[in-house]
Amino acid sequence: MLARDVMQKPVAIHAEAHVKYALDKMRDNGHRFLPVVDADGRVVGLFSALSVIGHLVPDYIVSGDLDDIPYAPDFGLLRQHYDAVKGLPVSQLMIAKPFTIKQEESLLSVAAALVTHASYDAVLVEDADARLVGVITSSDVLGKLRRLRPDAADAG
Repeated sequence: MLARDVMQKPVAIHAEAHVKYALDKMRDNGHRFLPVVDADGRVVGLFSALSVIGHLVPDYIVSGDLDDIPYAPDFGLLRQHYDAVKGLPVSQLMIAKPFTIKQEESLLSVAAALVTHASYDAVLVEDADARLVGVITSSDVLGKLRRLRPDAADAG
């Protein structure tokens, strides 16, 4: 079984799209991340809600300088920071050059990539021309394995 047999059709976004638009698209499609592609459909990044949150939390909290976070008033800081980033292009918040696999790779290769390279519980799938053609999550792999008859599985 190959990656192309398991992958889902991707929902992608372009690098110049605004953060708010990307977040709306993620919400509308039920995704936690979006692949970022160039005009030719080649992967240039990965945009996620977690990337946005990382830009909302003040540095002094992330650094550990504030000991008692549960009782720290936010004074609207999160909203202020959100307002500051929502108009930025996703290219400023995305992970550049995320790990990808080819659609001809085996299911074992997909599983290995998920374990070793998939920060967001997914791998992006490219065709021979390095264009985005799919996304595979760990749930996709496990779902495919559950549906396979034991005698249909590869012996390898």
